[in-house]
Amino acid sequence: MIIKKLFLQNIRSHLNSTVEFNEGFNCVVGGVGTGKTSILLSLHFALFGEPLYRSYEYLLREDKNRGMVTVEFEHAGKNYRLTRVLRREKGRIVQEPDELRLTENGKIIAWGKLAAVQEQLKSILGIDKKMFEEFIWIQQEKLKEILNMTPRERQKVLDELFGFSSFQDAWERLLPYQRHYEAVKTTLEKDPDIVEIGNLKKQYEDLTSDLIKLQVEVETLNVELKEAEKSLEEADKKLKSLENLEKKINELKDEKSSLLSKLSEVQAYIKSLKNQLNNKENEVDRDKVSLNQLRSEKNKILNQSSKTSFNEILETLEKIDFEVVKLRNEAADLKAEAKKIEESLLMLETENVCPTCRRELDQFYKEKLLNQLRTENMETEKRLTMVETKLENLEFEQKMFLDAKNKIEVLNFQVEELEKTISTKEDEINKIKAELDKKILVEADLKRKLDEITLEISKFKVEDVENARKLREEKLLRYREILDSIRYYEKLIEEKNSYLSLIEKRIQNAEQKLKQKILAEKVSKLISGLRMAYREVVPVLRKMYIESLRDSVQSVMDSLTIQTERSLYVDVDDEYTPTLVEASGFRRDVNLISGGERTWLALAYRIGLGQLIMEAKTGQNFELLILDEPTEALGTEDGSINALATAISNLKMIRQIITVTHSEELANEASTRILVTKKNGISKVEKI
Repeated sequence: MIIKKLFLQNIRSHLNSTVEFNEGFNCVVGGVGTGKTSILLSLHFALFGEPLYRSYEYLLREDKNRGMVTVEFEHAGKNYRLTRVLRREKGRIVQEPDELRLTENGKIIAWGKLAAVQEQLKSILGIDKKMFEEFIWIQQEKLKEILNMTPRERQKVLDELFGFSSFQDAWERLLPYQRHYEAVKTTLEKDPDIVEIGNLKKQYEDLTSDLIKLQVEVETLNVELKEAEKSLEEADKKLKSLENLEKKINELKDEKSSLLSKLSEVQAYIKSLKNQLNNKENEVDRDKVSLNQLRSEKNKILNQSSKTSFNEILETLEKIDFEVVKLRNEAADLKAEAKKIEESLLMLETENVCPTCRRELDQFYKEKLLNQLRTENMETEKRLTMVETKLENLEFEQKMFLDAKNKIEVLNFQVEELEKTISTKEDEINKIKAELDKKILVEADLKRKLDEITLEISKFKVEDVENARKLREEKLLRYREILDSIRYYEKLIEEKNSYLSLIEKRIQNAEQKLKQKILAEKVSKLISGLRMAYREVVPVLRKMYIESLRDSVQSVMDSLTIQTERSLYVDVDDEYTPTLVEASGFRRDVNLISGGERTWLALAYRIGLGQLIMEAKTGQNFELLILDEPTEALGTEDGSINALATAISNLKMIRQIITVTHSEELANEASTRILVTKKNGISKVEKI
């Protein structure tokens, strides 16, 4: 992996900074607190997205709510760009997944999900955060950390890195398993099921034979049971049929009693109806005699009136009434006329005045008028007498016809009422006759039904039911005997099956235990062999890795010291402890070498170890090295910083080296120099 460009926005003291790197020796130089380390922290965040500490507070600028880091790098001939954004919300700083992007040659290959982007990045680079922090980014306080360890600590750390600790852990973890399987084997050899497996199999065979015999017996009984069940069903069916018939006969007897009762009631009712009919017919006969008498009396009255019908009497009476009214009116008029004449005579006799015009009359005319009035008065009296005589005769005749009318009306009413009575009684007679005919039919039907029921009852025999009951009881008893036998044998089969299952389980357990015993023997032998192999393989592998580490560290040391007159050789013992060896063969422990030599050795050891681990775990070359303040314990007076700078320049096996330092002497040897300054709290980045 080669870092090409890093863009920082609102990261610590960087508002908008772009840092461009090249292959070879890149040196970021600047004073204390100018923002150099922020560049490395931003690169770490861009690649892995995880905070170095508890939160992202160390990254996001204090007065900003959003920060962004973008890194561009080249790997395996492809260009990649990765952007991460920080956002402040609710008093804490979080990474913004929506703005997370990873591109390959300009095409987005992962976005939006932290885990997805990180997984894609790891598949591309082949390294994780731990490998980056241990071998690529050598921080100031960790450069000589591995040299300062005790041999035992160093061996433990490197064995873990090389994977040897897994062998030791496996060797230790396998011991309890080995003991366990040996104990299992010993226990199983004494297990009673395994010891008695032969007897168990013999018991199993005997029980199986007994079960077969019992099952044959049960099958035979089941056949007999079916036959007994069939016979029982037939007997039960016949009994039910006879019981139903008996029930029906009892019902018929009840019905016969009911019919006899009904027949008696009907016959009594018929007798009553006949009596009613006879009485009604006698009453009608008497009413008809009375009716004839009334009609004869009516005819007698008509004959006396010389009339042939009641209407003729009414017409005559109407004429008489008219004449009477007419005569009465005429008599009244005559009386009024006579009264008027008398009044005129009286007035004329007493007053000598004309009664009509009230004019005084002379004696002659008075006498003449008196005579005339007296003559008129006599004629009027005569006419009145004639009219009253005629009226009297008519009123007598009127009374005679009116009496006849009234009598006939009474007779007509009596005739009409009697006719109605006769009609009503004749209707009642007809109804009684109809009811009588109906009841006679009912009587005949009841007698017919009684004859049929009596015949049906005579066919039934009580002893048939008793015989059917006895037969059914016999069939039921036989059925139950067979069923009890089947249940007895089935219970025996169940018990033997239960015992057989128990023995079968014991046999299966014994066979399983035998398999477990054999497996325990095999596993115990396998574990023993594995533990022995682990014991033997670790020293061999460690020796191989130590030789490779020695060669790798020596190669780096040669590159570091190529322009010096000194030749330093590095030896690595079985505990990975490095020792400097002079050309004369004099050996010096790391605690007895100078500060510059210690820095070179630490750098060579770190780089050599990184190359070995990188090739072993990823199959890739060690292309990128980041050194954070590598000039610790070095000075300008003795030329050690210049020597380190020259040595770093000579590390041609590493494509890109990025150092962060405040030393200008170290920066002067870099092929790419990046100056970081700070003014008014804002960092500025520029190439020099």
